[in-house]
Amino acid sequence: MPKVFSRAITSSSEQAGQTQSSRAVLRSYYCLCGDFVLVLQGKLDRLPRRKTDGAYIIRSKDGKDPVKQPARKFKLNATPGQRCLIKKKGTNDLEIRQPFACSRCNTTIAYQSAPPPAGDGPFLYILKGSMTELQGRIPPDAFEGEETLSTASINQEVSA
Repeated sequence: MPKVFSRAITSSSEQAGQTQSSRAVLRSYYCLCGDFVLVLQGKLDRLPRRKTDGAYIIRSKDGKDPVKQPARKFKLNATPGQRCLIKKKGTNDLEIRQPFACSRCNTTIAYQSAPPPAGDGPFLYILKGSMTELQGRIPPDAFEGEETLSTASINQEVSA
């Protein structure tokens, strides 16, 4: 019977220096139903927002100057929906949208202008209030811009 020799080298990650990717903070986000939908480099609420609908803008392709406009690293766990045309408010301009929905509850959580997969277009738009960092909690911007109804006005509507 032949003898088997094995050699192993032991190393520790404490000895290694930090790399650019190890300094990046990855955050997980969940749909309102509690299903995992997004991993993003950085915080969602620090991203720029779209003027038309308040959606968060994730740059998925490098801009003209990659140093000033780098793409963000992300992973969207959603199913693509049916592409549609949206008429922009106040203009006659049309926009093609490829929606992405939660695979568990089928709620639309994001969209882009290019066909699937997510990240093929220059930008991915995350709908405001569609996801939360704390599983099972409603995000603070879920009802942003909605009117608050008083108890008296609700009672009037019910009795009418």
